[in-house]
Amino acid sequence: MKITLVLLALTLMCACGQTPQANNSPANRTAVASPTPATSATMERPKDGDYPAKGVVTKINMESASVELDHEEVPGLMPPMRMEFFVTDKKMLDGLKVGDKVDFVLRYKDPTETIIKITKAK
Repeated sequence: MKITLVLLALTLMCACGQTPQANNSPANRTAVASPTPATSATMERPKDGDYPAKGVVTKINMESASVELDHEEVPGLMPPMRMEFFVTDKKMLDGLKVGDKVDFVLRYKDPTETIIKITKAK
């Protein structure tokens, strides 16, 4: 009778996602570090303002007045990455083509970034 009750208890614990204590001992556990989500308390918010930057054009969308850039680090604002930005005037995109190296000025106004100036790098 006792064996039947123990087997029933083990079956119920497994069905509920629990493991018996013998299998959950510190020697048998694997430590799993979970990432800590970034919060406004742990992240410093960039200051509103204009940030000069450099990058390479990877895509141009005249209809939406946007340009995708593979850009270097924008100090004080963001790490290097590939990202699409809107421009304040789509005429700024005239003459640019994929592969062009560019200098640009990114205006950050929490929480958006917009290119206010973009030129081919010299």
